[in-house]
Amino acid sequence: MEKDKHAVLLRHNIFIVWNPEYNLGIPIIDEHHRGIVTTINSLYFAMQNNYMKETLVPIIDMMKDYTQIHFRIEESFLEQLGHEKTEKHIKLHQALSAQLADKGRESMLGKDPYPFMEFLKQWWIHHICSEDLIYREYLPRTEDSPVTQ
Repeated sequence: MEKDKHAVLLRHNIFIVWNPEYNLGIPIIDEHHRGIVTTINSLYFAMQNNYMKETLVPIIDMMKDYTQIHFRIEESFLEQLGHEKTEKHIKLHQALSAQLADKGRESMLGKDPYPFMEFLKQWWIHHICSEDLIYREYLPRTEDSPVTQ
């Protein structure tokens, strides 16, 4: 029976599978994005395996802290690149930070991870996989650059 229990745990898929196409070509930003995906996948795994009681609050807190660091570094890269939409992107980050706090609070108060998970999913799809791709057009191109492969 113990072997069957582990087999069930192993069958659960992760929510987001990292694909090299998500890389922007800025190693620290790419690493941050992989870290965000790891955190989303950890939340998904906890939801699938009834670990929410122990993990919801730490995951929400971790995402808040992580995104503060990530946004600051990402914004500094936009400023260094001289991107014309830097101010717009900073405002997007401010809105995302507020939504992250709201959805985190909503999930903690209701002891329901779904509002937070839905927010993270939409953030991944609409911000990281589309808005952040603007970096690519501003990066210097080289033959071994991850963004040109």
